[in-house]
This record gives sequence, C-alpha cells and structure tokens, in this order.
Amino acid sequence: MPRVTFLHTDGRSGEVEENVSLLEAAKELGFRLNHDCGGNASCTTCRVEVQMGQEHLSEIDFDEQDLLDREALTEPWHRLACQARVLGDVVVRVPEAKWEQPQRATSEARG
Repeated sequence: MPRVTFLHTDGRSGEVEENVSLLEAAKELGFRLNHDCGGNASCTTCRVEVQMGQEHLSEIDFDEQDLLDREALTEPWHRLACQARVLGDVVVRVPEAKWEQPQRATSEARG
C-alpha cells in the first residue's frame, strides 16, 4: 500500500489504499484538509505542493489544471487534493492558509 505524508504543523503520514484521492487519504489518516467546495474541484482550498513522488499521482486533468491556472498556480508541483489520486508513495506540503505564498519545490522533489 502506498504511503502518503502530509507536511504541515498538524501533518500525518500513513499507508492508504491505492487510487484514493489525496483528500480521501487525509480523511483516512485523520488529517483535516480544507476543502470548501466539498471536494468537487471548484475551489483551491485543498491545494497541496508535491514535494516527492509526483510520478505516483494520477495525471492532472483539464478541469484541475484550469482551476490552478486561474489561481496563478501554474508550477507543475501544485495539485488539488480532491483530484490527485495516489498510485504510490508521495509527500505533499499543505499550506497553512489558502493564500499562503507557495514554497518553491526543489527539482529533486518535483520528480
């Protein structure tokens, strides 16, 4: 089973079933991840920054990319937790607040 790690002051890490969304993984691990729209990909409150294992997430689809583009989150390490499905081990950083300035992921972390 893949291991998911949420980097945050209240972060969690643990194994989850393959093909669950990062949002579902957070719920399973007892980590409260904001998702104002209920996980319907119509806001960006569940935005995460992939630090390691980007290749272990599902491909980004048009709707997710469009929403990230509208928020000027165009770097490839940004994902919406409600849309990104876990296929293997992954480490994501969760901003403390929705509008927190993103931290640049290293080229190694972006996979």
